[in-house]
Amino acid sequence: MNSPIILSTESSRYFAELVSVGLPDAEVVNTNRKFFGGGERYLQIAIDSRDYLLGRDVVVVIGTETDEHLAELYRIVSAVAKYGAHRIVFAIPFFGYSTMERAVKPGEVVTAKTIAGQLSQLPQGDVRNCFFMMDLHTAGLVHYFEGECLRFELYAEPILTAAISELNLSNFMFGSADLGRPLWVETFAKKFGTKLALVRKSRDSGEPEVTGVVGKVNGRTVVIYDDMIRSAKTLVGAAEAYLAKGALDIYAVSSHLALTGEEAIALLEKSPIKKIISTNSHSMSQHRKVAGSSKFVVKDVSGLFLDAILRLR
Repeated sequence: MNSPIILSTESSRYFAELVSVGLPDAEVVNTNRKFFGGGERYLQIAIDSRDYLLGRDVVVVIGTETDEHLAELYRIVSAVAKYGAHRIVFAIPFFGYSTMERAVKPGEVVTAKTIAGQLSQLPQGDVRNCFFMMDLHTAGLVHYFEGECLRFELYAEPILTAAISELNLSNFMFGSADLGRPLWVETFAKKFGTKLALVRKSRDSGEPEVTGVVGKVNGRTVVIYDDMIRSAKTLVGAAEAYLAKGALDIYAVSSHLALTGEEAIALLEKSPIKKIISTNSHSMSQHRKVAGSSKFVVKDVSGLFLDAILRLR
């Protein structure tokens, strides 16, 4: 890439700076933001001249976790293309709305697909736009993108595997938080040569409720894998279910620490889970109460995106 410019939302700035370390000729450029009383927003890429981006490669680092972030992404990229960028690369460590990947009830909007479609239609530079994402909730999400853009899923499994090995656990097995991600649990179980267990869950009452455990966990340490932790209620419920069936200790591993707020952090702190391993893909991984807790182990995955970006050179 030719002396790339790196842009990001405020919440993803930490990740942009990590990516920039491996791109010594890159420049992290600020975005000036103003908010008006009527609800309108002003954005300006902090460049000195109208031809500053002409022929330059631009890396946009953003977690699409809110509508506000998505709106800024659309507007910034439209401007980047207008000002003559050569190539636009998207580093999206956390793809928001990924759990809304299918319609169950009549009239439901498949928001993950609509967002992928909108991203596909963003203006481009001289070459095709390229999207890098990580550990998508459903692998098929990459196929929701349309047109000529490039789109790839990156995987945190090697980094999470190394982190699990560092725990030096004995007599352990892997478990799920529910029945939604059994193949991921099986992947880790095969990697370590262990057995696995699953939690059966019901939503009949509106709130998820554990109804049973499939597999023998008595006398074993259980490492629960959940692709993302949000309210943490499902994860903690699964941990308690395994302990009720005789498990000795509980650890947790997750690709995305997408916590909904401090209440979720407090719930995990009080929970019987010994350690929670996750990545820095989501801005909540940088929360001061996460950073200040010995229970959380946050692993950097910016290198996955850096390696992918460097392959475009």
